[in-house]
Amino acid sequence: MSGLRRGVVAQRHRPVLVMRRGRVLGPVGPTGGEGQIGRAVALLCLLPMFAQCFQYMTDIPPLYLLSKAWPFLALPFGVWALISLDVPYKILHIATLFWLLVITPIIGIVHLGNNFVGAMATTAKVWSFTHVLSLAGVLVILKPEPDTLRRVILGLGVGTYAVMVLLWVVIPASTYGGGDLETKLFMYDIERGYRIYMPMFFGILLIFYLNRSAWVRFAWWKPVGIACAFFLLLTIYKQRLAIGSAALAVVVGAVLRLRRLRLVAFTCLGLLCCVGGAVFLLRSQITGELKNTLGGSLAIREVSVATAWNYISIDPIRWLLGVGGTTRLGDVTLGKLFNNPQFFLADIGWLGVLFEYGLIGVILILLVYVAALHLALRWARPDDPLSQALADYVVYLLAVSIVYSVVFTPGELMTVMAVSYYLARAHSAPSARRVSGPLDP
Repeated sequence: MSGLRRGVVAQRHRPVLVMRRGRVLGPVGPTGGEGQIGRAVALLCLLPMFAQCFQYMTDIPPLYLLSKAWPFLALPFGVWALISLDVPYKILHIATLFWLLVITPIIGIVHLGNNFVGAMATTAKVWSFTHVLSLAGVLVILKPEPDTLRRVILGLGVGTYAVMVLLWVVIPASTYGGGDLETKLFMYDIERGYRIYMPMFFGILLIFYLNRSAWVRFAWWKPVGIACAFFLLLTIYKQRLAIGSAALAVVVGAVLRLRRLRLVAFTCLGLLCCVGGAVFLLRSQITGELKNTLGGSLAIREVSVATAWNYISIDPIRWLLGVGGTTRLGDVTLGKLFNNPQFFLADIGWLGVLFEYGLIGVILILLVYVAALHLALRWARPDDPLSQALADYVVYLLAVSIVYSVVFTPGELMTVMAVSYYLARAHSAPSARRVSGPLDP
C-alpha cells in the first residue's frame, strides 16, 4: 500500500472532534470498529425501550414495568446530554416538560379533584419527552458506527414482522379478545375480526427505509418488501389509520425525491386528498357505509369528542390551560366523572391533548413536532435512506395524530429526533453542530 493510500485510510478512521465555545465535546462519530458487536447488542436492548415498544404491553409484565420506569432510569444520560451536548431546541424541550410535568398536574388537582399522587401519576405517559436527550446521550457515549445503528434498526423492523407472523400462526383463537386488562396484543372485534396489535415503530420505519433506499439505489426486492409489509399489516395488524398514514408517508417520501416536479406532485397530492375528503362528506350514503364499517370504534369516539368539546367549552380558561387528566387506577377517573367508562382522551387526537393540556400545551407539543420535522429534513443525507426515513416517520406521526393522541407514545418521536441528531453528528454534518431556532438557547 502506498504512503498516500495509507494516509487516506488513516484519515478515514480518525475521529473528528467538535469544538463548541472553545472546548472539545468529543468525537463526532465512532472511533473505530472495535466492539461494534457489543454496541449492537446494547442497541437491540435499548432502542425498543426508548421507542416505548412495551409501554402498554401488559402481556409481558417485566418489560411493561421496565418501560414505565425507563424515563427515570435513563434520566442521568439526559441530564448529561442537556449539559454537554449541542442538541437543538433545548429551551423548547424544557418548556414543554415544565408545562406537562408541573403545571398540568396542578390544573388537574384544581379542576378534577385529583389528589397529589393521582395528579403526578398522570404524568407517566409524558416523561418519555425526555428520551430525546437521554437517547442522544446514550448514543454519543456508545458511539456505534452509523452502519451498526442502521443494521440494528432494520433488524428490529424485520424481527417485528417475523414475530407478528409467528404469533399469528401459533397463538390459538381462544387467546384473542380478553380485554385490555388481559392482553394488549391479541384483539378481536366484529368489524376487523382477529388481529395482533404489535408495537410497529421499527416495522413502519423499515417500510420507509425500503422506500427511500429504492430511490437511492433500486433493487427489485425493495418494492416487494414494501408490498409484503403492507400485506401483513392489512391481514394481521389491521389498524386502519396507521396503515393509511404509512401509505401516505411513503407517497410523500417518493414525492420528496423528485426535483423539478416536486411542487406539482405535492399540489396534485393535496388536491387528491381534498377531493377524497369532499366525496366522503357530501355523499351521505358512502358516509353511512363508512360508519357501519368502522363500527363501535367510531361511535365511541363520536361520544368522546362531544363530551370533551362540551366540557371545555363551558369556560374559556379550560381552552387555554386545559383541565388535566386522570389514570384508570386512581380514585378519580374521567369515566366516573362523565359516567362513561369508554371515555378515553387517547382516542380523540388533538382534542384530547387540548382537553388535558390546553391550547398552551397543544402549541408546545406541536412546536416539538415541527422542530423534529425541520431537523430530520435538514439532516437527511441524499445517500442515507435511514436519515430520510426518519423524516418520513415524523410525517407519519403527524398523520396518525388526527386520531391517536400525540402523548400516547411520545417516545417514538423523541427516538426519531435523537437518532437523526446522532446520524448527523456521526457524519460530521455542519448543521448537526449548531441548528438555531426561535426557542433554541
